[in-house]
Amino acid sequence: MSAKRELRELAALMNAHGVTRCVVSPGSRNAPIAMTLEAAGFECRTVVDERSAGFVALGWASQVQDAVAVCVTSGSAVLNLHPAVAEAYYRHIPLLILTADRPAAWIGQQDGQTLPQPGVFGGMVRAAYHLPEGEGNDWEVNRIINEALLELRHRSGGPVQLNIPLNEPLFTTTEEALPEPRIIRRTELSCMTADDEDELLDMVARLPRRMILVGQLPQSAAIPPALVTEKQFATVGEQLSNTPLLCARPDALLSRGTEGMAPDLLITVGGCIVSKRLKQLLRSHPPKEHWHISRDGEVCDTFCALTRCIEGSADEIWELLAAFAEEGDEEYAVRWATEPPAFEGSFCGMTAVGAALAALPENAVLHLGNSSAVRYAQLFPLKEGVQVECNRGVNGIEGCVSAALGFAGADNRLQLLICGDLSFFYDMNALWMSGATPNMRILLLNNGCGGIFSAIGAPDSPLVNAPHHATAEAWVRSCGFGYRAARNAAELAEGIAFLMEESVSQPLLLEVFTDAQQDADLLKKFYNQAAN
Repeated sequence: MSAKRELRELAALMNAHGVTRCVVSPGSRNAPIAMTLEAAGFECRTVVDERSAGFVALGWASQVQDAVAVCVTSGSAVLNLHPAVAEAYYRHIPLLILTADRPAAWIGQQDGQTLPQPGVFGGMVRAAYHLPEGEGNDWEVNRIINEALLELRHRSGGPVQLNIPLNEPLFTTTEEALPEPRIIRRTELSCMTADDEDELLDMVARLPRRMILVGQLPQSAAIPPALVTEKQFATVGEQLSNTPLLCARPDALLSRGTEGMAPDLLITVGGCIVSKRLKQLLRSHPPKEHWHISRDGEVCDTFCALTRCIEGSADEIWELLAAFAEEGDEEYAVRWATEPPAFEGSFCGMTAVGAALAALPENAVLHLGNSSAVRYAQLFPLKEGVQVECNRGVNGIEGCVSAALGFAGADNRLQLLICGDLSFFYDMNALWMSGATPNMRILLLNNGCGGIFSAIGAPDSPLVNAPHHATAEAWVRSCGFGYRAARNAAELAEGIAFLMEESVSQPLLLEVFTDAQQDADLLKKFYNQAAN
């Protein structure tokens, strides 16, 4: 079979997912794929005309009531599959379309049999995937192939394109056996049987160190306490989780060290995680099993260890585990319940955030800007009932002011936005365009630049940290805001009291002026002290 590792990975995963039938149209670029499938024992048929090959594969899939692959060479050969692909799409027939491709650098360069192949079938496929070129991307190749194979039969099923660019030499072979790849499965809760439940519970029983990691979510139902107290699950997340948890400040806790903190079983739900330390822990010490729960069964492989997508409501899984799972490792849960170190520093951006969060009343809404603000907030506890909002879908700095004002205009609770200077000035037009309501409060951290870059070791260059001398005072006053500034600890205390006044008829902003280098140094000092 081919010496190209990605093709042996493809064959191994197709076999694991039960796609072992293939129609092949002869060609040179797809020959390594065909050779590998044949050597791996797949049932292969040869059809010269690609138009016919697509329909032969379709008819075969209809007869066996299962997925069949069709494999073609590059260029116009791919286009000849389109009629069969369209038919398969509307009949929900799972065709795996393996399109061999030339390296992307040669597309449009008058090289033979080249045209832009990724996504060439448009809306006539359930999904289109493209394997990366080159070496050193085994994890990405594995994930993409798994995702393509899962999508074949997902819900109503249908055709899926997997485009495979292949560099020369094409015909080198190896005697190596197929690899044992990581296999990602999907469990649809709406179709789950008693046997499926037993399979999940058996895996839990074999994996005593268990973590439920909750990413960004709107306010949601609490995880059953029995999962912690009786089944020894460590429930972990951040303020953005909006869920009561055993550990809501993992970044601070992990600053003391990561020994014994990695789980055997990781169950994730929700969106993004902010903590870089937590991501590094889970990527460098991957769990034996990683299940991700989502409504649409998405393949979300944040920690490069995903083994199962669970499609449906997390509450169903919590109920199953709380009722039937065996006990786990109690000491493991206790480690995650340890109180994180507290940040105690002189006047700086972090102390301003800590003071604001301590003064924020219960049942308020906290909006966080990206970059420094969302990271500083993870160092401090929140009062019960505070809802946290942040644009963490893509994590850009744009729009944090606009999103907070949009939320505040439809919600009577006290709203506090904490953001940095660049985020604020980027989006400050929102103040007059959106019309801030009197329940809006803004804590503006102004250290005269993109201070987060100093904290992460970026070059000290104006091209990176964008230094400035701007202040928000004149602008926010012209937009009807009450304004205060703080340049020391005493002014910060007065400013926080001003910011939290509830019986006012205008929105309020407190601008805290700090030194960017001192902010970075104090943050590094905190993590160094915690580690010691």
